[in-house]
Formats: sequence, structure tokens, C-alpha cells
Amino acid sequence: MKSLYVRLVITFILAVLIGLMGAMILTNRMFEQQMQDWMQQDTNSSAEHITAMLSEADPARWGEMLRRFAEMKSSYISLYGADGQRLSGSLIPPGVTQENIALVIAGGRYEVFVQHDNHELPAWLMGYPMKQGDRTYALFIQPNYLEISNEIRRTIQINLSVVLLIGGLVMAVAARYLVNPLNQLTKATRKLAKGNFDIRLNMKRNDEIGILAQSFNEMTVELQQLEQMRQDFVSNVSHEIQTPLTSIIGFTKALRTDSMPEAERLYYLDIIQSESERLSRLSDNLLKLASLTSEHHPFRKTAYRLDEQIRHIVVVCEPQWNAKQLQLDLELPKTVIEGDTDLLSQVWVNLIGNSIKFTPDGGTIAIRLQAEVNRVIVTIQDTGIGIPAAELSMIFHQFYKADRSRTDKVGGSGLGLAIVKKIVDLHKGDLTVTSEEGKGTVCTIVLPSLL
Repeated sequence: MKSLYVRLVITFILAVLIGLMGAMILTNRMFEQQMQDWMQQDTNSSAEHITAMLSEADPARWGEMLRRFAEMKSSYISLYGADGQRLSGSLIPPGVTQENIALVIAGGRYEVFVQHDNHELPAWLMGYPMKQGDRTYALFIQPNYLEISNEIRRTIQINLSVVLLIGGLVMAVAARYLVNPLNQLTKATRKLAKGNFDIRLNMKRNDEIGILAQSFNEMTVELQQLEQMRQDFVSNVSHEIQTPLTSIIGFTKALRTDSMPEAERLYYLDIIQSESERLSRLSDNLLKLASLTSEHHPFRKTAYRLDEQIRHIVVVCEPQWNAKQLQLDLELPKTVIEGDTDLLSQVWVNLIGNSIKFTPDGGTIAIRLQAEVNRVIVTIQDTGIGIPAAELSMIFHQFYKADRSRTDKVGGSGLGLAIVKKIVDLHKGDLTVTSEEGKGTVCTIVLPSLL
């Protein structure tokens, strides 16, 4: 009973059985009513013909004629004289009394629907007056359709049983058609649980099972991408950690040389310090990204001047952009928003820092702040090296670096934009990046406004 296939078949058979039982009850009632109406009409018609033929026939032949009529009509037929004595006929119809005979002899007609105590079918008992010459006789007829009725009922029962059998077989086949895809899905799910992300279901169906199979395939693709991202993440973290560690270990060993000149020793120490700081920044960014992703990161919303925050960060970054002789074009009108000051500060530090790093000497960085009724739009546009169009969709992934041959020399772990995206999402904002290789990049941040 644990099998869905067995449950489907049994449920169908039970449903059909209940339906057949209801159909049999309804059919029996309709059949009995129709039989009663038909018996009444047929008995009236038969009685008229019999009385007409008997009135013209020789009384010596009445017995033989009545027996033949009884056989032909499957009825009880008896003929009674005026004294109430039975003259001829087949078996005596049940329920005939002297009062009934006297009523018919007097010229009346007798009709009654008789309910039998035994298993015989209820039937009409009818009495008709018959005249021959100056004498009046009483003819009683009661149809006996028990055998015919039983045959009809058996036929109906056989037909319904055949329906049940054929329906059960059809359902058994149909249920297998329904259950087989689920079995395939179960097997595929088990393979997926064991790490096989290449599994696909090939079901060309437009029903709910087909939609389920399509959703499963989409899920496996997404899981495969997540697994690839996980592997890339581990690989990138290992690379980002291993590179500075290798430098630190190598230069630490070199410092053990007693005859090393002081200038060279200081140079090696500077490298060790730089690589250690790089590891510290990587660790800090990893912890920060993990905290933001966990959805338990502290989020303190306060109202503050966004224009002053961005202007302050530009001033802090002055040594970097001044060293490259970059021109900064600022348009920062007074704007108040509600958000987490520390988190949003990291957004501007990362985005402005990226523009400075990837803009060649003598380039331009434009920062625009536009306040609307329900939102604030910050645009950071540079004339830097740009991002290839094929890589724009990947820039928010962890450890992603566009064209490492061009970006490795400017440093960075590839976590900055991933952190920026998480922070903007926490503020229910939107971040879009458009870029053209060799011409520059535009970052647009839309945040809800306090006003």
C-alpha cells in the first residue's frame, strides 16, 4: 500500500465500485418502475385479446387456449364461472378470492398491485369480465416476469462487472503511465543527492508532471552553477591566501641570512607587511560578506546627509586620485536619506575606489547625486578601461575579476562588488552597471529616500 501505483489502482477500483453500487440501486428502481408500467399495459392488452378470442371460441377449447396463452405471456391465467368455480386455465393466480370473482362477474374490472412475501417480482393482478351468449365469466391474469426480470438484472450486473474489469485494467496501465515519471524523478533525485548535477529528465509532456520535470531540470542547472561557484570560491580563496603566504614564507626564510644588507632586509619586511595586510583585508572581507549573507548582520538605520558622506570619502581618497592626476566632477546637492551609515560608506569606498583603480592617468570620474520624491539616485561614471559585455553579468559574483591580465596589477580580491550588492539589497535598493570596453563604466545606485 506504500506504492503510489497500488494506491491509484485501488482508489480507482473503489471509486468505480461505489459508482456501480449507486448505479445498480438507481437502475433497479428505474427498472422496477418501468416493468410495472409495462406489465400493466401489456396485461391490459393481452386480456382484451384473450377475452375477445374466448368469447368466439368453443368452450371445449378454452382450457387448451388458456394454457397456450399462459405459456406465451408467462402469466397465471384462470377462468371462473358465475358460481365462482374455476373452469379452466393454467396455474391459479395468487390472491384471487371469491369477492374478486363476484366483482368481475357483476361486470366490474379488478386491478391490484400485489407485493409477494416470497422472492417473486411484484405484479399486477387483473380481472376482466368475459361474455359468451347470456353468460358472464371472470378471467384473471397475473404476469409472471420473475425469470425475465432476473435475466435482465443478471445482464446488467454482468455489464457493470465488465465495465469494472476493463476500467481496472485501463487504470492499471494509465496509473503506470502516471507513476513511471515519478519513479524516474525519484531515481534522479537520489543521484542528485549523491552529487551528480549532470542528471536531466527527458520528459516531453505538457501536464503537471512535465512541469515538475522541467522545474527539476532547472533546479539541477542552478545547483550545478552553485556547486561550480562553490568550487570556484574555494579555489579563489585558496589562491588569494596561498599567494601572500608564499611570499611571506619565502621572504621570512630570506631574512634569516645574516649577511643581508639593511636596505634589502627592510625591503623584504615591507613586502611581508604588505602581504600580511592583504591577508587581513581578505579575511575581513570574507567575514563581512558571510555576515551580510547570513541576514543576521546588524542593520542600524539613521537619517543623515548622504552628500556629506560621499564628499568626505572623495576627500579621503584624494591621495589616490591626485597621484593619477584624475579630474573629479562632483554634483552633490543637499540630500538626506535613512540608512546604515557604516554599510553605505563601504559602498561608496568600493565603487569610488574601483573607478580610481581602473581609470588611466588623466581620466575623469563624475559623481552625481539626484534626489527625487521617494528615492535617491547616485551615479558614478568613469573613463576607465571598462568591462567586456560578456562579463557584466558576472561582476557581482564572489572573487570575480574581469580579465585578470588587466586587473591583477591593480590588486583586489574580487569581493568588493559582491559586498556592495549585498549592502544595496539590504537597503531595498537597486544597483546596475553599464560599461563599454575601453571607454568607461557607469554605476547607478537607487536607494529609498527618507523624504
